[in-house]
Amino acid sequence: MTLDPEDIVWAFDGSEGRGEGLSAMIGIYTMHLTTLLPDASDDPFEQIVADLADDPTNRMLGNPRLGRLYPPALEDSKGADEFWKDSIHSLTRSRLEAAETVRRSLDDWDGPVPVTLGAVDSWAKTLGGMRLFWYSELAGTDRMADVVVTEENESLVDLVEWLGYLLEDLMESRETCLNLVASLDPDQFQPSERDD
Repeated sequence: MTLDPEDIVWAFDGSEGRGEGLSAMIGIYTMHLTTLLPDASDDPFEQIVADLADDPTNRMLGNPRLGRLYPPALEDSKGADEFWKDSIHSLTRSRLEAAETVRRSLDDWDGPVPVTLGAVDSWAKTLGGMRLFWYSELAGTDRMADVVVTEENESLVDLVEWLGYLLEDLMESRETCLNLVASLDPDQFQPSERDD
């Protein structure tokens, strides 16, 4: 017996403004991500041409938050540049799609937000990406840099730790549900009554 993608394996506590706060952070995160993409086109051929003509590498490297999301895959700079040019668009679109999945979930529920097995990857990608995104404010883009906590950045340290806690809790809950072949009770969640 296994779990289905629709089975609930984790709940994000969106009460007391946490849902709105996470949604606002996702908005900032996605705003930065979209700077790496060429203008969208409804014509698939035009989109392919725009992607091939656009090199987002300098825009990515010029933004320390984004630079942390796209570490060099190769040691030599020419190889890294080619990798970035060939992969940033698809990786960015994947991050944006995951973030939109999370934002829709936040909008659909009041209080605890159920996360299905099928949505875990989107939540993990978004929480992990945002953690890296804000971590760069604390440690820069050097992959091995340590955070130096100061009075000015205590709240940001708390934010990065909270995102890490959420990510760890998500993965542990998913693993527990898979091991027990049990999901959370769908009746414990309250759909949103907001009119959009």
